[in-house]
Amino acid sequence: MYRGPDGRQHARSFDTKERAARWLRSELAAIDRGGWIDPRAGDLRFGDWAVEWMRGLDVKPKTQAGYESLLRSRILPTLGAVKLSSITSAMVRRWVTDMVAEGLSASRIRQARAILRQSLEVARVDGLIGGNPAQGVKAPVSRRREPRYLTAEQVARLAGRAEDRQRGSGAFVWFLAVTGLRWGEAVALRRSALDLMRRRVEVHEAVTEISGRLVHGTPKSHLSRTIVIPKVLADRLASHCARLAADDLVFTSPRGGYLRSANFRRNVWVPALRAAGLDEKLRIHDLRATAASLMVSSGASIKAIQRALGHASAKMTLDTYAGLFTDDLEALAERMHERLVPVANGPTALETETVGITRLHDAAAG
Repeated sequence: MYRGPDGRQHARSFDTKERAARWLRSELAAIDRGGWIDPRAGDLRFGDWAVEWMRGLDVKPKTQAGYESLLRSRILPTLGAVKLSSITSAMVRRWVTDMVAEGLSASRIRQARAILRQSLEVARVDGLIGGNPAQGVKAPVSRRREPRYLTAEQVARLAGRAEDRQRGSGAFVWFLAVTGLRWGEAVALRRSALDLMRRRVEVHEAVTEISGRLVHGTPKSHLSRTIVIPKVLADRLASHCARLAADDLVFTSPRGGYLRSANFRRNVWVPALRAAGLDEKLRIHDLRATAASLMVSSGASIKAIQRALGHASAKMTLDTYAGLFTDDLEALAERMHERLVPVANGPTALETETVGITRLHDAAAG
């Protein structure tokens, strides 16, 4: 017997001491080179392992619901009954190919592949399998939807039409387009989170809708933050919040409850887009991109935008809104031109010094 990397005792019986010693040497050598496999993996099916893996995840409820949906609909029907030790790279490639042939979207396939790869990687680290058969298996490239931005004038027009549809919706549209808060963060906002005198908004709560049920939690990536809003928005919110108590929701449905995205989109958003003469394919989430665009055009730094939007890193901000900074580079070049042109077109320091010395010499000679 020996104690494995999992902290458990593992034992086998042999008819001779020599065979027992050979087996023990083999197991200990596998541990040393990192190739040890838990003996129980031979009987553990992927479906059972998936349940165990899910229990150990620390993710947001919405993320967990998405994982469970993909496991149930895409992974377990094919691999659930297969033993962990029997899953091969060829099997995973066939599984991906079948989803492509079925016509499943590239993004959905990539998500399913990512979940399978993550779960198998934990199995590898835990010593249940020697390698990760999903590692290196390619999925179709998904074409990322480019963020779409509204101008300030378009936001004003859209907010006006939204207010016509539902009272308070105009302020809500302005708020999303200026602050860049996510839907769940904005609809969870309470009056006590607003300090309109100092123009501060405290973002520390979010609401997620899962299968029609509202789940309360922290913002994405658990990142609470404080943002500073322009005075024009603070003044608009002051009027909107005039009759609200500290614990009241800032933005509500007509009956005073939480705004629901599907209802808002159907009853307010799409009709307002149509009335404002804007593309009806615009998403509510595009107001977040609009906020980023307005911040960039106002001269905000990457770090400031990252903090305002609640991104985990500045890299995420750049990756998401890289297209915004092309015009920013043009503006930067113009500012550099204005700064450099007086120096570039005037005499250099050496030339100035030489001219000065010559004049002094001439004066002395005279």
